[in-house]
Amino acid sequence: MYAFAASLLASGGCSLQPAYTKPTLATPSGWSGASAPEDNQPSLAAKPWWRKLGDDAVDELIDKALADNPTLLQALIRIDEARGTLGVTTADTLPTIGASASLTREQSQNTSPFSSSTTVLGTSASVGPSFSWEIDLFGRVRESVEASQNRLDARTADAASTRLTLVADIANDVLTLRACENSRRVLVDDIASRERTLALTRRRLQSGFAAAVDEARILTGLATSRTNLATQQEQCARQVNALVALSGQSSSRVKTLVGVAPSTPDAAPVFMPRAPAAVPAMPATVLVQHPDVISAEREVAAAWADIAVARANRLPRIDLTAALTGQWIRAAGSSLDFNTWSIGPSLSGTLFDGGTGAANVKVADARYRRAVTSLQGTLRTTVQDVENAIAAQASAELRGASTREGVIAACTTLLASDAQWKVGAVSLFELEDSRRQFASAQDAQISARRDQAQAWISLVKATGGAIALIPDNTAHE
Repeated sequence: MYAFAASLLASGGCSLQPAYTKPTLATPSGWSGASAPEDNQPSLAAKPWWRKLGDDAVDELIDKALADNPTLLQALIRIDEARGTLGVTTADTLPTIGASASLTREQSQNTSPFSSSTTVLGTSASVGPSFSWEIDLFGRVRESVEASQNRLDARTADAASTRLTLVADIANDVLTLRACENSRRVLVDDIASRERTLALTRRRLQSGFAAAVDEARILTGLATSRTNLATQQEQCARQVNALVALSGQSSSRVKTLVGVAPSTPDAAPVFMPRAPAAVPAMPATVLVQHPDVISAEREVAAAWADIAVARANRLPRIDLTAALTGQWIRAAGSSLDFNTWSIGPSLSGTLFDGGTGAANVKVADARYRRAVTSLQGTLRTTVQDVENAIAAQASAELRGASTREGVIAACTTLLASDAQWKVGAVSLFELEDSRRQFASAQDAQISARRDQAQAWISLVKATGGAIALIPDNTAHE
């Protein structure tokens, strides 16, 4: 029997199912609208990619968030929890050594004819170690360890995904706040311009060179601009609050870093970074390195191991046990000392469980199939996110060029209309129309510049950082 147990330990037991293999999943051969990266193009993988934006506000707020963010901390704690679970299951592969000791004092009736006493006091004591070790015949313990290790890998990938999302959210919120502040300054300038036009119109009205409807038209446009400014200020305040929640910094610090200033006309626009040109790595590389895909695949592997555990639980369990006990007994004036030992395997199993074991195997199999479908969904979502980021990047580049031209043309038109209105060559309606076109062109340019950087951030997030930079000497705007 001992030789049989030793052979089982040496062979590692029996396998109840084939070894795990990654599910075969369909992946695209290339990305739509994006060229493949060249060999000499630097990669952003495992680097602080957000520093490529050259934005001090992004750098500082991300550093503060990575040091102290509740969401990221929860992800790291889940890693510790999974590591602890792995330690528990790994301990089952080792023998358990215990010890026991007892001391008993008892009184019993004396039945000996050689003593006159009616009772006898006796003392007994025992002490000794014990040993037990499950012979993992069907791989229950081994597969439990494998499942725990896979789930630890999944939680580690989840933490990497949480970190990536946190960094991307902060960078996006900084860009959104910068764009919001620039739009607010456009509205402040627009209001100041309208107020100057209103003052000039009122002077003309007093001298009889303007109609009352002109004053009413300017007041209407001024009221609309002031309403839009109030709405814009609320949006900017919400963005500040979002960054405060993510980074843990005060609102005053956030405003200082981004450049949010009191409402003053003719203020220069705040800095808006221009992201470097980049292309995603090949789909096979992206889908192997992306933390969400890694986590989903590790959950599949863990579910596969759980099936083997459920099958092994239906089969008998063999434990190797040993004990050594020293005993001491004293009664009726005499003492007795002796040692006892035992060693051998024990077999335990369930003869009838009403189908519980078979049902547990079916449950484990269903969880495995669900994990496979979850992996398929994660894969498709990742591909969709990358394609959307590529499309957004291309759109932002085109809109960046066209909106710059639009701002130049609208500014020229507004300056010409203002000069013509002052000499009475055009109506106030035409001047106000030129003013609206100029404000709209400025907003479009602000949005395009923000979208260019945010599309780059989305591409980094969608690929898990698996992108290659393209040399680009274009200066920041």
